[in-house]
Amino acid sequence: MHKFDTPVKIQKREDKAQEKRVELHAHTKMSAMDAVDSVTDLVLMADRWGWPAIAITDHGVVQAFPAAMKALDKCKNGIKVIYGMEGYLVGEDYKQESANHIILLAKNPAGLRNLYQLVSLSHLRYFHHQPRLPRAVIEKYRDGLILGSACEAGELIRSIGEHQSDEQLEKIAAFYDYLEIQPIRNNDFLKRSVDFPDIQTDGDLRAINRKVAALAKKLGKPLVATGDVHFLNPEDSICRAILQKGKGFDDDEFQPPIYLRTTEEMLAEFDYLGPELAYEAVVTNPRRIAESIERFDPLPKTFHSPKIPGADEEIRSISYDRAKDLYGESLPNIVEDRLEQELMQIIGHGFSALYLIAQRLVKKTNDDGYLVGSRGAVGSSFVATMMGITEVNPLPPHWRCPHCKYSEFITDGSYGCGYDLPDKVCPSCGVPLIKDGHDIPFAVIFGHSGDRLRLPVIDLNVSSTYLPAVYAYLKTLYGEDKVYRAGTVLTTGDKTALCYVKRFLKEKGVHKDDAEIERLANGCMGVKTTTSQHPAGIMIVPSDMDVHSFTPLQHPADDPKSDTITTHFDYRSLGSLIRLDILGCL
Repeated sequence: MHKFDTPVKIQKREDKAQEKRVELHAHTKMSAMDAVDSVTDLVLMADRWGWPAIAITDHGVVQAFPAAMKALDKCKNGIKVIYGMEGYLVGEDYKQESANHIILLAKNPAGLRNLYQLVSLSHLRYFHHQPRLPRAVIEKYRDGLILGSACEAGELIRSIGEHQSDEQLEKIAAFYDYLEIQPIRNNDFLKRSVDFPDIQTDGDLRAINRKVAALAKKLGKPLVATGDVHFLNPEDSICRAILQKGKGFDDDEFQPPIYLRTTEEMLAEFDYLGPELAYEAVVTNPRRIAESIERFDPLPKTFHSPKIPGADEEIRSISYDRAKDLYGESLPNIVEDRLEQELMQIIGHGFSALYLIAQRLVKKTNDDGYLVGSRGAVGSSFVATMMGITEVNPLPPHWRCPHCKYSEFITDGSYGCGYDLPDKVCPSCGVPLIKDGHDIPFAVIFGHSGDRLRLPVIDLNVSSTYLPAVYAYLKTLYGEDKVYRAGTVLTTGDKTALCYVKRFLKEKGVHKDDAEIERLANGCMGVKTTTSQHPAGIMIVPSDMDVHSFTPLQHPADDPKSDTITTHFDYRSLGSLIRLDILGCL
């Protein structure tokens, strides 16, 4: 019988320890095709257990941070999220054969900014198989960061396994702020590795941890026990095995138990260290590190618009001037009321710059001889119509006179839009009236009457041949380092996850009922596969702020040959930044 053919017993585990531990090494579904626990479930479970904190440390990325921040809104016990990453440490030549793992934890907002700088550098300048970080670069941006020696893939444990001298081990360990050990079952594979022929027994694995403990004591470094978490519960190991099979690995028989352990479970794992040292490594030291880390948000919660002096007055002036050109100096109430309703919300929420940017872009494109088409919710904004951003008029169906500015509105719903109106001549001057209006409420773009903040997205179509000129113009207006393509994170969908599950079970000769297959597929859904870019999205950073106040940067699909730079965070997480959607068309 295959080990995964055993019926699964799902139990709701609890952490009953009087003083709870803190996990400082946990991965989420943003560790590409490697972890199967959602960051929301991870944070909520730790909070339900009464833990004071938990760290998020995905492989080379920080894309789980926005969801982790949102998860805190659902927590009931005041848990702190520690924002970190498991990086890939190299020497000066980042194209060396292999990289060592290293844990970086942001201690404060300054440390978070430095972490984001490191993520950008690792993806844009030092990418080689993975987003790598030379030691000197980490040293440069070390302020506000806490460095951990990581797992068996870290340089310290690798060096112990290679029997390097005590002097060399002490030199390596001195670089870190704390030294890490993990349950020996996590590292069972070392007993099968040809790279470590001297590691054959459980005793050999315990000896490595004891050596780390001795180094920590000699150097005065905190010894920290971590779980290298990749899934929440023991029964979830099959989901990770399924994913790894999908990646081409076939070691599911040796899937390590890298689940989120309770304090009691973790203390039992390290009882061979003795009760005092085990408690220090499992509880005392991780809690002290967590206490030294501030509470802060990884992304701004408030909207930050580019600063354009006089933008509020300019959009008001442009809108009213155009409205008077169409409807006369004495505006009909229905026109003036709509203008005031929209301007109050646009100006009040700080979106004047968005409208002005779009207006300038449309004007520049038209002046260069190209047409601009608008699409989407922007057609519900009368201010956008008056500013020339869209040709769609969202007012109720109406006739208007191009000569004397006479207008007549239909508000009883008898006509859906102006095009349905019958032909008519002006009763004042006999000129054929223009038929206009599509009866679209402003709430389409702003929410219910603009009473809740929702960032309006202005969607524009321009000629594909003119797109490079659009990007260049925006960078000229706002700065080369202020305009970026909107990044996306691609994950496994329901069909892909189900395919992985069925193929895995078939190859292993394992039978599961429909309910269990659905559970496994759900566990494999939403796991990061790669990154890409929004086909049209452009993010604009305020001139008085740095992009790393909002997001790191990267190339789409981790392609170091790409000339495109995108936001590291999925654009849907960046509601604090202006986004324009500019799509190329024939």
